[in-house]
Amino acid sequence: MPNVAALQALADRWAGVQAAERANFQPYLIELCEALDGEVAERLDAHRKAAIERDEVVTMTGMYNVVEKLRCGEALTPKERKIHEIAACGVLKDLHDELDALVAKAYGWEWPLEREVILERLVALHDERVREEKAGKVRWLRPDYQIPRFGKDLPAAGLGLAERAAKAAPKAKRPAWPADLISRIGAIKRLLAEDALTAGELAARFTGAKADLVRRHLEILLVMGDVRENPDGRYQGAA
Repeated sequence: MPNVAALQALADRWAGVQAAERANFQPYLIELCEALDGEVAERLDAHRKAAIERDEVVTMTGMYNVVEKLRCGEALTPKERKIHEIAACGVLKDLHDELDALVAKAYGWEWPLEREVILERLVALHDERVREEKAGKVRWLRPDYQIPRFGKDLPAAGLGLAERAAKAAPKAKRPAWPADLISRIGAIKRLLAEDALTAGELAARFTGAKADLVRRHLEILLVMGDVRENPDGRYQGAA
């Protein structure tokens, strides 16, 4: 069972830190996992593995497509109904809901929250971190991976990516960069569902997009679990 006392101590400490410190969430999530004793994550992993072994029709993508439709209240296709029955996707959804609630508690947030509210709060954390970085203070999320790649000359490196991507981009008319946050997030997710791209390559797909802003949106999507970062620095939609 989860260590309730450890969870409460973590939530209390998290509620008292500065916004920028919350942007460096890695130590807190590690502590959260320790407080949970791996119990929820282990149940989630065991559930998925058992479902996949139960029938070849069940895949990881298929299960999460069903979970997403259950969340949205959409009708399932006959194949999705079969996956739902075999994989008990309602239980899978409940396990993720349990994890979501525990992570929200670690952030000191009430739960549940609308997706737009979550995005707004994550953007606020990132805005605070950007102000810190302009002052020369960088809080790396994965220092062992990021510092050798981006720590030496980050502004110049970011510009180079955008320039190379612009040269490689097709000459067809590009859509305008959406004006609001939710539309931008949606546009990025649609592109990454089709191909793996860097922040610069994504920016080159739109008129008026900046690589550094695209990179901030990607970091939000990473936290949300909607995209993943490949070893080559490209991002793609999470299966």
